[in-house]
Amino acid sequence: MGQKLPKKVLITGANGFIGNQLMHHYKAQGIEVVGVDLCGNGKDIIQGDIAQPETISQQLKDADVVIHTAALVSNSIPDGDMWRVNVEATGNLVAAAEKYKVRRFVHISSVVAYGNSAQGELDETQPVHADGGSYVLTKLASEHAVLTATANSAMELVIIRPGDVYGPGSRPWVILPIEAINKGQFMLPAKGEGFFRPIYIDDLIRGIALAVSTKEARGEIFNLSCEGYITTREFFSHHYSWMNKSGPLAVSTRLALIAATVATKIANLTGGVNEASTATVVQLCTKSWFSIAKAERILGWKPEMPFEEGMQHSKLWAQEQGLIK
Repeated sequence: MGQKLPKKVLITGANGFIGNQLMHHYKAQGIEVVGVDLCGNGKDIIQGDIAQPETISQQLKDADVVIHTAALVSNSIPDGDMWRVNVEATGNLVAAAEKYKVRRFVHISSVVAYGNSAQGELDETQPVHADGGSYVLTKLASEHAVLTATANSAMELVIIRPGDVYGPGSRPWVILPIEAINKGQFMLPAKGEGFFRPIYIDDLIRGIALAVSTKEARGEIFNLSCEGYITTREFFSHHYSWMNKSGPLAVSTRLALIAATVATKIANLTGGVNEASTATVVQLCTKSWFSIAKAERILGWKPEMPFEEGMQHSKLWAQEQGLIK
């Protein structure tokens, strides 16, 4: 397979979980990289708004590759805000990247684009399905936006659909579960038998880097996930073990949906936020997993981090942050 290393990489969402790790990766490789986020650091991450690409026009002119990780990742943010950031801003960014003749645009989407009702092993030929909350809908629409914008373009497009990305710093799969368990507010729907498709952050970063540099990746979509799946009970039991607690509490989906509905109403009345929404409940009931054969064939990529080792790294990080003892 042919490789073409980038000369300069622009990473959106550079303060985020995936974006920040990509920054570290390229700096370690000696490749020039600049990050963009709403808050800069005065060094290699500049303040800019992808919804207004003119704020980062010089960075776009200088970059030959853009990796677009910026997105709102939540099931509790208002639909309008999700649409403006995940779809409209993405459309503005990809149009600007084409205008400034960026060579390759790598869009970080998600396996949620397949929808929550799909079952069994899914490869990249599986039709996407809009049957989830606003996060699912906007991830699907963001793919449509970049595909439409580049349909007749010389700019190369690659779409990455990561599985459930965990590891040190993961908000949805490390931080939020610990917080919910501490509050006694954590439960699993589907009796804990939903499917979880973990991919360790380092494995994802390596896969994205290969998608950036592999010539044959042009115009392709890749699942980057683990091989197979584990149950949600298996995954979240680690958090309870870290905290010397028994669990998780696994209930029927009906009961979990009722609890999520009540919690959301209370949050709305009190001005709080409920991440354990009905959309989250449905997401944790899914019965699908993802083929990574295409990534193996074209990118030469496979996940390398053993799951138990990845969870141990996550535990140590949580201890260092004071999240657990």
